[in-house]
Amino acid sequence: MWLLLWILQSFLNALWMIFTKTVVENKKIWNNLQTLFNRGYHFLIIILLLLFWFFDFQLNIKIFSFYDVLIFILATIWLYITYPLRRIAYANEKVSVLQPFAMLFQVFPIIIGFLFISTERENIITFIFALIASFIVIISNINIKNFKINKYSLMVLISSIIKSFQIFATLYFLTKLNPANFYLLESLLIIIISISLMFFKNEFSQIKIIEKKYLKLLIWTNSIIIISILLSLTMYTTLWVVATSLISLLYLVFVYFLWYIIIKEIPSKKDIFITILVSLCVLIWLYFKN
Repeated sequence: MWLLLWILQSFLNALWMIFTKTVVENKKIWNNLQTLFNRGYHFLIIILLLLFWFFDFQLNIKIFSFYDVLIFILATIWLYITYPLRRIAYANEKVSVLQPFAMLFQVFPIIIGFLFISTERENIITFIFALIASFIVIISNINIKNFKINKYSLMVLISSIIKSFQIFATLYFLTKLNPANFYLLESLLIIIISISLMFFKNEFSQIKIIEKKYLKLLIWTNSIIIISILLSLTMYTTLWVVATSLISLLYLVFVYFLWYIIIKEIPSKKDIFITILVSLCVLIWLYFKN
């Protein structure tokens, strides 16, 4: 079951990355406005999923303590901080410079999960192969000529660290909520934060900037990522952090395939070689796991 989830999630994640490249290149849209649109759209879609019984909405307030509510709010606020950090960075610096720092998001959860979650330490083989595969991807994204640490690369690094710790807050709440319920509540809180910040920055006047072409792109991108996120959350509840991180790296197979089909760009020999190495790591892990 989880293998089918991975295939679909990896395919959608790769497709989302291709669409996102175009979205990020549009520097006109303010972060809070775009975040409001994104999460507002996610919220409506999940409501529809709940109404059509794909998921059950079961929220028992009694299972949440005061500290649970506080952790949920703080984790969501910290997640929200990553949005402007990445948007500012990618709008002002080359992707090749930022990518190694962004890819650290692949490594941090694996190390943190192994160190602090006892169940993750039970399978050292999974940890080793997840770490090897992650470092293969990161090292392949480092261009020595372009490598530099500036304020934009530090923004992406901070973003990766925050998102890594936020995963574990997510895991905690997934023991109390199903993926759709969790994402619905998180989206609701992000919508409230976005609207609040837009009042202070007077961003409502920017709504007219969203052209029809860009609006369609946002709708397609967000439709893809909603399903991808829900599948990822489901994988976390089944496989937890380390195994999910390892399997998710196979999105590279779909990225280069879709890049060739949609963008008509042939992947380099290095990209193909890295994809093969990562795939071998996963296959060897599956062999030992079985």
